[in-house]
Amino acid sequence: MILSINIINIFVLVVLGIILFNVFKIVPQQQAWIIERLGKLHKVLPAGLNFIIPMVDRVAYKHTLKEQAIDVTAQTAISNDNVSLSIDGVL
Repeated sequence: MILSINIINIFVLVVLGIILFNVFKIVPQQQAWIIERLGKLHKVLPAGLNFIIPMVDRVAYKHTLKEQAIDVTAQTAISNDNVSLSIDGVL
């Protein structure tokens, strides 16, 4: 009898641990997470420790806020005084 109570207590503690693990989400720096509640947009989680409701809320998208460099291909142009220029850049 005592053994079965101990097994039940261990099972309950494991289930509570899993639920608590899923309740708190840690969003890394330079990221924002989109949360859906029952399939509809609910909120945007900022960086840090956040609370969600398990089995109701889900992380739909993880968006990075870091700067992203986009290369622009080199182009040639002719100025007003007929000088050929080569222009390239990074956005």
